[in-house]
Amino acid sequence: MSPDREAAIERALFLDDLELELTGGCGRCGLEADMMCAACERCNCDRHDQCTRPAQPAHA
Repeated sequence: MSPDREAAIERALFLDDLELELTGGCGRCGLEADMMCAACERCNCDRHDQCTRPAQPAHA
């Protein structure tokens, strides 16, 4: 792969990660803001051993 192509790929990945960070997500693990843990709102970079999941809504 050419150095120019590698640089373009690196820039695209950087911009994707930056967009996630700016919109409340996590660029390191690739989660968008609405994919964060429902209990603590943290991403997959953190452990969630202490999280208590919210109650599921009852289906009618």
